[in-house]
Amino acid sequence: MMGTWSTKRKIIFALSGLALLGFASVLIPGIRILIIEFIENVIVRRPSGDVDRLHIRTQHLAFRGIMLCAIVLFWTFQEQLRRKNKAIDTVIFSITTINYRQFVMPVLVMFGVYLLGISAIIRADFLYIDDLGRSVQGYRGWENWSRYISSFLAIFIHGDTHINDISPLTQLIAAFFIAASSVALVYVINDKKITKTALAVSIPIGLSPYFLECFSYKFDAPYMALSVFASIVPFVFMKDRLAFSVVSVLGLLVMSMTYQASSGIYIIIVILLCFQQWSMRRKTNREILSFMAISIISFCIAMISFRVFFMVPRDTYAGTSVFSLSQIIPGFFHNAVRYLMLVRSDFGIIWQALLLLAGLSFLIKSVIITKRSKFIALLASFAAIALMSVLSFGVYLVLANPLFDPRAMYGFGIFIAMLGIYAAGSVKKAFALPALALCWCFFVFSFSYGNALAGQKRYIEFRTEMLLHDLAILFPKRGVEPQPIKITGSAGHAPVVYNIAARNPVIRRLVPVHLKGNWVWGGRLLVLHYNYHATLFLRFDDTTEEAEFQQIFDSRYHTIKSDGERVLVFLK
Repeated sequence: MMGTWSTKRKIIFALSGLALLGFASVLIPGIRILIIEFIENVIVRRPSGDVDRLHIRTQHLAFRGIMLCAIVLFWTFQEQLRRKNKAIDTVIFSITTINYRQFVMPVLVMFGVYLLGISAIIRADFLYIDDLGRSVQGYRGWENWSRYISSFLAIFIHGDTHINDISPLTQLIAAFFIAASSVALVYVINDKKITKTALAVSIPIGLSPYFLECFSYKFDAPYMALSVFASIVPFVFMKDRLAFSVVSVLGLLVMSMTYQASSGIYIIIVILLCFQQWSMRRKTNREILSFMAISIISFCIAMISFRVFFMVPRDTYAGTSVFSLSQIIPGFFHNAVRYLMLVRSDFGIIWQALLLLAGLSFLIKSVIITKRSKFIALLASFAAIALMSVLSFGVYLVLANPLFDPRAMYGFGIFIAMLGIYAAGSVKKAFALPALALCWCFFVFSFSYGNALAGQKRYIEFRTEMLLHDLAILFPKRGVEPQPIKITGSAGHAPVVYNIAARNPVIRRLVPVHLKGNWVWGGRLLVLHYNYHATLFLRFDDTTEEAEFQQIFDSRYHTIKSDGERVLVFLK
């Protein structure tokens, strides 16, 4: 049967080689910069002087990038040549014999579900954090965070190197990637069977409160969703080891260069698959260990390659520094505890109860259907849940200063979806009821969240206009020089947010306050979106300097002080 693949093998092999070369050249920072510069300067004719901020910074990675691609190409073709035609035939056969048509309708259905779920977010038309800058300044800047693919794809999605607000198109693209991710995860975990119940319980992949923040970003959403899909799709090709390992490395590199918060997804899928295979005796222990070894090696190759060849080191609020060897174990446990405690504080009592029931259903079903010792299966299933819940945070667990914002924690939503998909298997589907109930809660919450964004937008607009009105009256003859202004305090959340927070505390961390002090975006709303001619200063040179400011205005919403030149605003 393999002999019938001769012609097709040559065509696919040639196309694969060209695709790999093209993919690699795009990822080489030096070549990528040259391509982008050519597009910007020759085709788009970008004005001279408007230089990519990371041009000089990324040029030094060119040689290392070339070396990495050479190694990858050598390893791939050497391995194929070593195994000769048999390996190529096996890879092609395993990839081309998958019935991809079976994914079309489920993806469309899930796309409709996710589109409905984020409809309130789209309707709110809320500029979410970084959107404030990109929507009026048109920069990309994802290279700052080593997200080269995000920066490159943005040129094609926006049709220009100078990007604009094209929502909801970006959010629709993100919804499509998440829909494909849901179907792929169900296909992988549910033994290549795509059922309605399994699809329903996969909803937390995109509608958990954590990934809802990703959907809120008008500019970043497609690439965050792509990172999820790139982490799951390698498991579709598990039938062939070589295909799985190659797609794993490439997929994990795509994940790393789009949004690194997905780094835990690949890990927890491996854990669940190994547990399933062991519990049901689908494979021998040797085969399971072999699959685990291939997965670990592929993951390590991708992560090390990204860190050595592509990562731009950062030492900011979301730094890239890893714990030292002496601190890595206590640091790991510290981050893990903080991660789980944040989940606990974010979830209301109903969500916590349903999550506990979903975990309990996983344990009971594992014991009932296992073909191993019941007691050993109980211990193994408990260990699997514990490992997946913690490792869903991915490589952030070993970072000295990881990001703990909701958008960095959506791996926990993938973990919840996996509990539900496992419980919704062909045997004892009733165990999926707690997961279905929790999915319904997340689905309903997505509308509450979108409406909260709309309420917050109206409230901040009101507070901002009140402040600008008072400043215009107090300084009617301000000259051409920008007015130095410092904002302290916070406008706070709208009343609707406090109402939701009574049962779902995570809303406080999801809805940003654009008008507040001590935050990089806290005062830029005035300057960027209301054309207020001011320059913001964040701190005083001398701690006693604030005492020199005299109060010139006080109201229910804010107090304004001035020293004759600078303005100090305290928000109430």
